[in-house]
Amino acid sequence: MTLDDLTSLTSKDRIMLYLTDFINMDQRYELPSDLIQELISNGTGIQRKHLSQYLKDLIDENLITERKAHIHGMKQRMNGYYLTAAGYSRAKDLKARVEDLVVPVKIDGGVAQKRVADIDDLTSAHITLCDIIREAISEGSLNMTGLEDIERKKREALEKEEQASDTYRRALQTAWRDGRVTATERFLVDELRKHLKITEEQHSALEEEIVKRLAQDHMEFRRIYRTVLEVALADKMISGPEEAILDGLRRIMRLSRQEHNDLVEDVQLSICGPPGCEKDLQKEAMRLVREQMSD
Repeated sequence: MTLDDLTSLTSKDRIMLYLTDFINMDQRYELPSDLIQELISNGTGIQRKHLSQYLKDLIDENLITERKAHIHGMKQRMNGYYLTAAGYSRAKDLKARVEDLVVPVKIDGGVAQKRVADIDDLTSAHITLCDIIREAISEGSLNMTGLEDIERKKREALEKEEQASDTYRRALQTAWRDGRVTATERFLVDELRKHLKITEEQHSALEEEIVKRLAQDHMEFRRIYRTVLEVALADKMISGPEEAILDGLRRIMRLSRQEHNDLVEDVQLSICGPPGCEKDLQKEAMRLVREQMSD
């Protein structure tokens, strides 16, 4: 028997075989990181730019479920993918057929016919069905030397994707540094995304993470700036040197002039109350003095 039965498996078949290792995911609050697109791509050998469409097709066929959830080891919630009951039933039958295939494996200069299910036992490290299929497709044959090296290949591929993701994250952070993205910046970021093969889902997750952090930082900057204003306005006025310091601080914290004015007004209200409060305080003071003198 040739490798044709193995290499002719479709991308959707390979995704379903990969997901057979993950059952009862509906009952999990936190999903394993293996179920995000990045690791499904790495595990199946399917390029990210094509993976999204295959996943969509499988969802439309009610064979897998897409769920936004907390992902183990991830800071933000992301989409995870796992088999439906119908999908698991079909994937289980597919797995049994694949495991029973007998294929040629090059071992120590010779060729031996091996059941696919037994190949894992021949290697020093654990390899999956998807590992074997990916190796057969990419190399055109199964060689024990290559099978032993699968973990290193997967690790290097994942590291390459992580480097691309980190590069893209830094570019997005630069584009968003002033709280908005210009048309030119958006064009440059989109071109970089295409070059690094960053998917729309990756882009959306990274941009959401950056915007949330910016919002949190902005609120913290406003809190700090307000505290500085309270000190500066303790004597009811901002002097020349204080104004220069505040202006520099405002620029560093990327606060607008309008935000400065709003915070000044807020601090002034907290110090003396609504406009005209100083006159009211003077009247109250005079009233107390008169009462004291009359006593």
